[in-house]
This record gives sequence, C-alpha cells and structure tokens, in this order.
Amino acid sequence: MITIQDTQLKNYFTKEYNEDISFLLLPKNKDTLKTAKEFILKAKDSNIKQIIKIGSLGPWRLIHNQIDCFLKESDIPYTNFNIAPLMNHIFIEQYKNNTLFDYRNNSPAPYLDPKCLVGAIEQAVGNEKHYNKNYQCTGELQYTIKDIEKILNQNGYQVDKIENTTNNKIHNMTDDNHDFIMMSNIADNYQKGWYPPITDDIQTNFNLKSRTFEQFLAQDSSIYKNTHDADRYL
Repeated sequence: MITIQDTQLKNYFTKEYNEDISFLLLPKNKDTLKTAKEFILKAKDSNIKQIIKIGSLGPWRLIHNQIDCFLKESDIPYTNFNIAPLMNHIFIEQYKNNTLFDYRNNSPAPYLDPKCLVGAIEQAVGNEKHYNKNYQCTGELQYTIKDIEKILNQNGYQVDKIENTTNNKIHNMTDDNHDFIMMSNIADNYQKGWYPPITDDIQTNFNLKSRTFEQFLAQDSSIYKNTHDADRYL
C-alpha cells in the first residue's frame, strides 16, 4: 500500500482495500484537484495496481473529468463510479435540524442505493473487465426535493421547511478560481431544467438493482444519518 507521509494527503485518502488497490474519495474544496494529482503521482511510484474513484454526475464532474485525464495518462488502471449527490447525502448535507436544503432549484436528481454502489465497487476490485472504465451510476428513479420531503415525513423524519441555498454555500466555496466559476455556471443550469439523467450502467455491467429511497429509509437510514460535519464536504 502507498505510504502517504504528507498530513494533508492522509486526510484525503480514505480507505485501502488491500496492498495494491486503492479507493479514492475526494473532498469538495479548493485543493481537490491539486491533491488528487499529488496522490496519483505518488501512486505511480508505489505498487498500486488499481485506483477506484467516486466521481460526480453534477457540477463537480468538471474537477473529476480533469482528474480522470490525469489518471489515464498515469497508466494506472482505474475504475470511476460517477454518482449524483442524492444518496446518503440527504442526511449528510441536505437534512439538518428538520430542515431540507435545496441547491438544485427543485430539479430532480437520480437516487442510488448506497449498498448497490458498494456491491458494484466490490465487483470492480481487481477485475480487469472494469479497468479504465467510467460508470454513470444511478437507480431507476428521479426525486425532487419535494419528493424527499414527502418521503421523509412519511417515515418519521420530520421536515419543517425547505430552505433554498446554493452548491457553493453548501460546500463553503467561493468563486475565486476558474474551476469554481465554471462549476457555478454548470450549477446554474439546474434553473434551466437540466439534471443528471437516469442510466442503466449499474444494472447492465454489474447485474445489480438499486433500492428506492423509501426502501433505503426503512432498512438502512440509521447507518447513514450518524455522520460528522466534515462529511458534508465529501
């Protein structure tokens, strides 16, 4: 396994599957691109044989697309799972103190069952069939913030109000560099009716079926709502 001496890099690297396969989950902040590239360069000098990365279907795809190009040129086999933020992030960044935060202008987002994502990742580990692939990962349903409000209330998670906000405010970002300016422009497209589409990548490539958000709430929500403030920036 790669040994990361730099303290900042340690904070960004979240998990190791075994001695030669790495799982990369990147935070949403101004140093994401720089730190990811530093990690990839260190990985080239190690025995890492595969990097599995969680990417984005939303505005942060701008950053991940740049990282993906860097990964491709590194010659390290990689597998990207690009997801929409409407997953366990409902409890991490969108539901707090009985308030739902909407930064999508009530446009829908495709829900993906977290356990379904885990199942796909497990299949991809060390499997050459999934090397150098980008999977667009969604379930079969789109949910608006109004849909989420209704489902939460029906399942004992009281919602007193929906508060409009922005992606930059949620992630404590400012428009002080070119990437953030462009991501703000991409996020503005939510107001024009854009939203990430439903795909069948998970079903077709991994033979997995995502539960609905209602099923997730009934079976596993207690696991994902026990989070920390720092999780909001992942």
